[in-house]
Amino acid sequence: MPEDEDSEKQPGTFEQKFGFFILERVNKKTNQMQVELRTKSEGIPLAEAVVILEGWVKRVKRELQRPYTENLKFGK
Repeated sequence: MPEDEDSEKQPGTFEQKFGFFILERVNKKTNQMQVELRTKSEGIPLAEAVVILEGWVKRVKRELQRPYTENLKFGK
């Protein structure tokens, strides 16, 4: 695997990248929204990226839910 320019900062290392891009378009007249997702991989397999992204999404979701769920009480 080729070494990056950044590998000079950490000798003996190389970088692999996976980008996840969300593009949201909103029509001002109709207020309709269109969402486009794109990915680009530079060395990280899609299967590995999916597992990483899923873990990240679960963790972020848990943190976002915390204010709503940490003090939930159920009545009788």
